[in-house]
Amino acid sequence: MCGKFAAGHLTQAEMLALMEYFLYGKLLPDGSAPTSKPGFNISPTDQVQLAHAIEGATLLTSAKWQMELPKNTHKMINSKIENVDFWKDFWKDGRCVIPALGYYEWSGASGRKEPYFVTVKRNAPMLFFAGFYSIDRSGTKCCTIMTRPAAKEIAHLHPRMPVILSPDEIQDWLGNVTTADQAQETLGTSHAGRFEYHRVKPIDRKSDGPDLIEPYDPPQASFDF
Repeated sequence: MCGKFAAGHLTQAEMLALMEYFLYGKLLPDGSAPTSKPGFNISPTDQVQLAHAIEGATLLTSAKWQMELPKNTHKMINSKIENVDFWKDFWKDGRCVIPALGYYEWSGASGRKEPYFVTVKRNAPMLFFAGFYSIDRSGTKCCTIMTRPAAKEIAHLHPRMPVILSPDEIQDWLGNVTTADQAQETLGTSHAGRFEYHRVKPIDRKSDGPDLIEPYDPPQASFDF
């Protein structure tokens, strides 16, 4: 599951330069898109950077991270990779990638859950979540992040995780080359054994800054005898 993630501070120009290493063909910046929210505390309804295919090119744009579909009464931030029938229109036309540094998960006893930052070992400065996007009735571009069962080494934090694409998967995902069957089998599984996670300091809505993803050791309680 992914309910909060870190995006960092790459500008649209920097993101375009980075994505040239992963994609073939023309990359287009969307000059009319609302400014995405930068930082280390990205939450549902925030405006996030994303890229999707458009007329033989890839458009780098932004969208609200939350989708509301007429056939569902709930607003969605995640889309399960197993629910192909529910998302069938998006598998055909609605795939996107969302850049991030990693995501947060809460783990521990009920009522005392602690935040953890989860990422993968990599050479690139960013990783990319697979997702879906759409235009809602008000004309707003919206998106969800795709999830799948968690890799073994992080399943104790949460049973699900975002689908994090390998560099080799990004082009085929955006170009509709990856089928739903192939995706359910392998998409986002190549990072097994390369996940990194650590506890981070408590996070609230106003928290931000690079220290949010740094390892955190809570102060030891002192006792007076």
